[in-house]
Amino acid sequence: MDQAVFSDSDTGGETGGALATADRRLSACGETLERMVVTGPSRLLDDETVARVRALTGDLAAQLAGTDRDLANAVHAMLVGNRAILTHCHALAVEWRLAMRLSARLALDPVLPPLVQRHCATMMGLIAAQTRSFEATRRMLLVAGDLPADLQNLAYATVRAARADHALTHLAGARADDNGGRLALLHQAVAGLGEDLDHALRVDEAGVSLFFTALAIASGHPRETVVLATAEDDPVRLALLLCATGLPRDDVARQLLALRPDADIALADAAPNAAAAEALLGAVR
Repeated sequence: MDQAVFSDSDTGGETGGALATADRRLSACGETLERMVVTGPSRLLDDETVARVRALTGDLAAQLAGTDRDLANAVHAMLVGNRAILTHCHALAVEWRLAMRLSARLALDPVLPPLVQRHCATMMGLIAAQTRSFEATRRMLLVAGDLPADLQNLAYATVRAARADHALTHLAGARADDNGGRLALLHQAVAGLGEDLDHALRVDEAGVSLFFTALAIASGHPRETVVLATAEDDPVRLALLLCATGLPRDDVARQLLALRPDADIALADAAPNAAAAEALLGAVR
């Protein structure tokens, strides 16, 4: 055997680096396995959703890094370590999954639900954004321009930090705003509904995306929290969010069962009124 292999410092460095990486992965694997053994299978983290989140963050990293594969790998590692970006991508994956399920179960068009059809003339921009977003998510791609401005700017800062000495000309001075993204268009759509506003809190009328935005506004909670509440193993948070909007008890029950047919109907009585629901939600923040 060629002893030079063992005396080559570069090779030794590469081997040491690979072993260190393997150690980190093994440690992370152990921590993940421990959590899964304790909590069991989860609606929030089924295999398809995990794969989609991994792909979305990977696509974002590739867009940020350009053709530099090493930089893309470094950026991806940093992105998945950022809770805000990871949570946003998780919510995108869950939103897409629920939209597809309701499309199959209720024949509910994810892009053109009844409420959007009635306001089609004023929602053309939203329709285009929804089509683009759902198609991208289906293909496990991310529309970076649809990220909220704070997350876009965080992503730009991440890639600059990953390679501070790199001439990232395509990101020079890059800043984002919230004016043209899908979430901004959803907010504008809810604000412009007028007498149809109540229908935005009916998922079978509004569709998943518009419903989530309306529920976030009406309950006063972040949209990601609302989306992920639909996928929690126990739908109690979802029930409380619905109660926090001030919807009548029967409407809470209808929306809860539309989103979670397996839910206990008694959860519609989880809080006697909106203030009590918000108090319970605030107690566990």
